[in-house]
Amino acid sequence: MDKLIINRKISMKAKVTEGFKIQISQELQDGMNKLDAELKFLEQRAKKLITELTLKGSPQVASVREQLEYEKQKREEAKKTMSEQLKIVGNLEMGKEVLQEEIEGPIEVKVGDNWLELMKREIVIEDGIIVEIR
Repeated sequence: MDKLIINRKISMKAKVTEGFKIQISQELQDGMNKLDAELKFLEQRAKKLITELTLKGSPQVASVREQLEYEKQKREEAKKTMSEQLKIVGNLEMGKEVLQEEIEGPIEVKVGDNWLELMKREIVIEDGIIVEIR
C-alpha cells in the first residue's frame, strides 16, 4: 500500500476586519442574552418548584436549591467568559489572523510525503470569503 486517505484537523483562520468584529461581538452578545433568559427561566421555575415542594413537606427542597445554584453558576461562568471574549474582540488588531475554529478534512498521504507539511494546512477567510488556502 503506497497511499492512504486519512482525516486530519485543518485550522480555519479569520482576518480581523470591522465586519468580523461586529459579527463576533453580536454572536457573543446574543449568547449572553440567551444565558440571561435561561437564568431568569431557571429562577422562576425553581421558585415555583421549591414552593410546591415546601408545601408538600418534601425533603427534596435542599437538593433542588443545590441544583439551581449549580446551574446558575455554570451560566454565570459562561457569561463571564463571553464578556471577557467580547473585550478581547474589541482589542483585536485589524488585518491580524485569528484562529476561528478547527475542522476535519480528508487528505491523501503517500510514502515519501512530508508529514509536518501535510498537517499544517490552513484556510484563511476574510468577511466569510476564503482568501487563502495554505
